[in-house]
Amino acid sequence: MPFFSKRRTVRLSQHRTADSPLGPIRISYDGWPAVIALVQGPGMPPVTVRPGREHGHIKVDGQVIPARRGSDSRWALRRRTRTRTAVVGARTYELRPTSLCRARLLRNGTPIAEAHGTLGAYGPLRTIPGIDARLTWSHGLDAYDVAIGQAMVVAFGAGAPGALASLVSFWLDVIS
Repeated sequence: MPFFSKRRTVRLSQHRTADSPLGPIRISYDGWPAVIALVQGPGMPPVTVRPGREHGHIKVDGQVIPARRGSDSRWALRRRTRTRTAVVGARTYELRPTSLCRARLLRNGTPIAEAHGTLGAYGPLRTIPGIDARLTWSHGLDAYDVAIGQAMVVAFGAGAPGALASLVSFWLDVIS
């Protein structure tokens, strides 16, 4: 059956532009049938992202970068479980939520960007959690810092979605 053996091409039909220290970043994405995004900019390696707050992943130059949940030694359990860590060579990138719609991006423990999301990113039909997030970058970053940082925010979103879910489930328990 040639129909099932034929490889399907995904066309990224929607585009966004984000600012970065290296110039504008183009984020191409498509939410259906396969949720996928491509982050690319001047001097940056193209980064393919499969978004998802729980199981998103990033691919840089054809190499899959595992992004795992953080294992911080601090006791802030809910915030720790929403922290995402990606190790690329000798660099460790960490996306740490600081509030409901904000997150901090760290490289080897040093802040390199602040991400500001929107409440619309937490909607039940939202397939790309960080597509609306804005990043405020630090100085002295290279192309890999910007590419991986932007990709992590697109994949996992900016902020702690568990805070909103906890609030809603609390009030549902009180009402019922």
